This record gives sequence, C-alpha cells and structure tokens, in this order.
Amino acid sequence: MESALKKSKFMIKNWWLPLIIGTLFILVGAWTISTPLASYMSLVIIFASFMFVSGIFQLIFSIRNRNEIDDWGWHFAGAMFDFVVGAILFFNPALTMAVLPFVLAFYFMFKGFGTIGFAFDMKKYGSDGWGWLLFSGALSIIFSLMIIFNPTLGGLTIVFFTAFAFFSLGFFNIVLAFTLKKIKGKTGDLKDLVSNLK
Repeated sequence: MESALKKSKFMIKNWWLPLIIGTLFILVGAWTISTPLASYMSLVIIFASFMFVSGIFQLIFSIRNRNEIDDWGWHFAGAMFDFVVGAILFFNPALTMAVLPFVLAFYFMFKGFGTIGFAFDMKKYGSDGWGWLLFSGALSIIFSLMIIFNPTLGGLTIVFFTAFAFFSLGFFNIVLAFTLKKIKGKTGDLKDLVSNLK
C-alpha cells in the first residue's frame, strides 16, 4: 500500500493537470470528427502540435513532482517522448503524413498501457473509479490495434479512429482528475496519511 501511495500521491497534489490534458484531448477529438474532409492534413499538424503541448504540460508535471516518488523518471521519459516526437513531426509534415497511422497507433497504445498501470495503482489506493480507468486504457489499446491492422483503409477511417481514441484518452484524464480530487479531499494532508499507513 505504501508503494502505491508513493507512486500516486504526486498526482493527487496537482489533480487539475489531468483535467486540462483531458479537456484538450476531448476538444481535439471533437474537432477531428467534425471536419473529416479536410482533417487528415490538418490532423498531421494538430497531432504534432498537441503532442508538443502535451509534452510541455507533462514535463512541468513530472519536474514539479520529481521528489514525490521514487520512479518519477518513467513519467519524465513519457513527457520527453511526447515533446521530442511532437517537435519532429511538426517540422516534417511529409514524414508525418506517411507514418501518422503508425505513430498514432503506438502513441495510443503507450498511453493505454500507462492508463491500465495507473488504474491498478488507484485500485490499491481504494478508489472506486479504478474500473473506469482500466476500461479507458483497454479502449485506447483496442483503437491502437485497429489502426495498426487497418492502415490502408484510408485517411477518413484513420480520422474517425483517431477521434474516438482522443475521446477515450480525454475521458480517462477527466475521470482521473476528479478521482484524484476526491481522494485529496478525503485524505487532507497526504504526508499524515502515509505516516498512518506505515
């Protein structure tokens, strides 16, 4: 239990950051599905920009909380991945158009597995919302596999798969934010909670 607290308490302190990220995912998903004809090229730019901005938010999040958990480096590595890949894709649109389906698939798969891992941490924490997090992570992985195994279905299919994957990740982050807020409200001082569990 103490290990789960060490891994998770840094997110409780800044519960509002997943809410911002989740809202961005939902907005990008809504924009993607509402403009299917022009969106593939636009998706190239918007996805690269979103990865870049998301990487900045996650870098801030991981750096601010580097002393809160022992394995913060994994969170930092994920943030750097978003930041670097987003920058590469943003400045190479032709490359992005060619590899976008696969980049999206592996991006959503990476996020899906991370979500599943965090869901089990929340289960150890005693959170009631861990099942929704697990479902959202599994959904992201399913969408990623659909993109991997159907890359030739065309840009329109990729657009819709991508939109639904964005909705899935947005839903996860919003549920996560309010779950963390609820836990923060129940526990008060997290340091006291850890001391009581030792």
